[in-house]
Amino acid sequence: MQLIIDIQNESLVEKIVWFLETLKDKGVQIIQKDTTVDSKSKYTDAYLRENWKKMIMGSGDDSDYYKSEAYYEERGDYLREKYK
Repeated sequence: MQLIIDIQNESLVEKIVWFLETLKDKGVQIIQKDTTVDSKSKYTDAYLRENWKKMIMGSGDDSDYYKSEAYYEERGDYLREKYK
């Protein structure tokens, strides 16, 4: 299981990492990732290319969307761009 913790208070980072370090012998693996990306640039083309699989796997089945006209338009735009 993976758990992502978004720590807003920088002074807490060291304390939380220290605590998690004490659990390493119990199988906890710590992967620190700097995610200081503002909300405007989060969904850039590069971000989407790198993370599209995670984003799709994390979304639920939205069968109403797949039946909608918007889906067909967006899918058509995507395919036209892909096969230029």
